[in-house]
Amino acid sequence: MKKGLFILLLIAILLPAHAQESGIRFFHGTWDEAIALAKKEKKKIFADFFTEWCGPCLNMALTVFPLPEVGEAYNKHFICLKIDAEKGEGRKLAKKYGIHSYPSYIFINPKNQEMIHRSGGNKPAADFIADTKGALNPKLSSVYLTEKYKSGNYDDKFLIDYIRGQKTSGNRNLQKDFDKLINMGHKLTEREIWDLYRECITGYQNPYVKEVADNYDEFVRLFGKKEVDEKLTEATAYAPIEFTQSLPEFDGKYYNLKTAELSGLFRQNKYDEAWEMVDQLAQDPKIDQTKFVKLLSFYTRVNPDYNDNKLTFEQLAKKVKYTRYVAYNMYDRDEAMPHYYYATALEYLIKRAQEEGRQIPADVYETPAYGKEKYDMRHPLLKQKPGRKAKK
Repeated sequence: MKKGLFILLLIAILLPAHAQESGIRFFHGTWDEAIALAKKEKKKIFADFFTEWCGPCLNMALTVFPLPEVGEAYNKHFICLKIDAEKGEGRKLAKKYGIHSYPSYIFINPKNQEMIHRSGGNKPAADFIADTKGALNPKLSSVYLTEKYKSGNYDDKFLIDYIRGQKTSGNRNLQKDFDKLINMGHKLTEREIWDLYRECITGYQNPYVKEVADNYDEFVRLFGKKEVDEKLTEATAYAPIEFTQSLPEFDGKYYNLKTAELSGLFRQNKYDEAWEMVDQLAQDPKIDQTKFVKLLSFYTRVNPDYNDNKLTFEQLAKKVKYTRYVAYNMYDRDEAMPHYYYATALEYLIKRAQEEGRQIPADVYETPAYGKEKYDMRHPLLKQKPGRKAKK
């Protein structure tokens, strides 16, 4: 076996093992054995109910479960299980705990095997770690919060916990409950309420964006320009241009206006105008280029099975050129999709060229006009290690 191939195989074997050690350590026995072990170690049960066809399930397994901070939060307090809801005893357990969507996260008291907290969905590590609070603190348990909320007999402190718990569980439709909190006498200018708004209420279709805009200087004085501008930027990310234009100047407004205009051109299939605007934005010093490249990765995906087969050969070649630009300028080593899209785009362009008897335009082979000049995963700010010469 060649030395290079051996090394690649060794890496492929060792990496999953390392990830397993640093992240959640899943127990591989039966349900009854897990219950017995949890009782012995005085821990609770965490069960990830998944299916083999569930994309969000796989994403959590690959990107969140292996994180050291996630492993630290879960391994200390839980015997952790991965349960395929469509196989073996997983079918019975999924029925017992009312599993209807995937991934579902169920926390169990091993003494009586009753559910004490449930959550689910594809979520950031911070929210997934926050789920442990619901399993360890009875007053933050989804079971307790849901039952008390249904009773209608609760105060503002409970409602704050409920909103946060719902957000952690993946619920994004929380404005109605936030409105209740305001009607109880709370104000957006209170630090706790402002933090809750920032964390849990998204988008521009609520009265709070306008309240912040109408009292912009006051909110900046209370919470700082950075926090206020970040919230306005997030809230108007998908807002109509006219709405965003009506707001005071904030860091992020220019970016949102320009990208909204660009999105409109793509929606209207005005590709030539859209790519011309991409060239302008790629050189614009007022645009966060890292953020812009991530946005552009969405518009440069080439999918022959969707609608790219309707593009003319010239339109496809131009799109592939920008797919190349994105691949050159994505530096996140954990983000493989832009490179997959680039390979897919090249493959489809070659196929179309052969089928239509066309020549691939020379600019498809050229280094992108902006950004990074070399196609690799090395960040342009990362210097060479002393004593080693850069490869030519």
